[in-house]
Amino acid sequence: MKRIKYRAPRDMTVLELLEENGISRKIIKSLKAKGNIKKDEKIIYLSKMLDEGDFITLIFDDQESDMTPVNIPIKFAYKDDDMMVIDKQYGLSVMSTINLHEDTLLNALQYYLLSNNINSKIHIVNRLDRNTTGLMVVAFNRLAASFLNLSLKDTLKRRYYAIVKGILDKKEDTIVNKIAKESEMTVRRCVRNDGKEAITKYKVIKEFGNYSLLDIELLTGRTHQIRVTFSSIDHPLVGDDLYDPEYREGEEMMLHSHYIEFLRPSDKKHMEIEIGISERQKEFIERNNK
Repeated sequence: MKRIKYRAPRDMTVLELLEENGISRKIIKSLKAKGNIKKDEKIIYLSKMLDEGDFITLIFDDQESDMTPVNIPIKFAYKDDDMMVIDKQYGLSVMSTINLHEDTLLNALQYYLLSNNINSKIHIVNRLDRNTTGLMVVAFNRLAASFLNLSLKDTLKRRYYAIVKGILDKKEDTIVNKIAKESEMTVRRCVRNDGKEAITKYKVIKEFGNYSLLDIELLTGRTHQIRVTFSSIDHPLVGDDLYDPEYREGEEMMLHSHYIEFLRPSDKKHMEIEIGISERQKEFIERNNK
């Protein structure tokens, strides 16, 4: 059981205090139904006025996961009691699929939690494709997950290094388009007028051979956003088996999440984590820098 206290910075209602601290309506509704919003150990209603300096306590029940633990190594870039940032390796799926059930990041995280006697449930905040490497945010409780998910649009910033085919005419640009699911029978996405807005900023870092290394910032979070965006302008990612029409079997995709910026749920402290270019990308550049 986890207890979290919040102090009213001024005269305000309980609901206003909770919303100012980034707590979603869904969590507020759940806490209210269980009588887990309290002041001085007594249940308090959302409409109740608080005086400046008053404290309220939120009580979160322990959460258990039914995931099978699997001993897969995990590299951490940051961790605390509420969340972690993982440096995900190449080829590791985040969650199970029709053909893959237990050798996933979720199974690896469950093993880590059990091995460290942490009674919690895993909440993925930003998901990476199986063959994308680098920084991923994971929360250990519903409150931290809610706060980080709400902050995706405002304070959670993500940048990627990608190696694409060809030399881009514009060395720095912001691409705005709309991305939709190609059909209900496929995972492929496409640029289409009925899709959701996708905003992608990029800057060319290096040109070598017939390739370009880009530093990309996502201003929205659409599925396959980077892959679809650069394929749509005829500069597909190296190793992209879905969106490169000239993909060659065995090519590794060159997409790496190297930077993430967020507010830490526990104290709203501004955090920046940077891990640099991946070794796979370095090796690719060295092989093709002729």
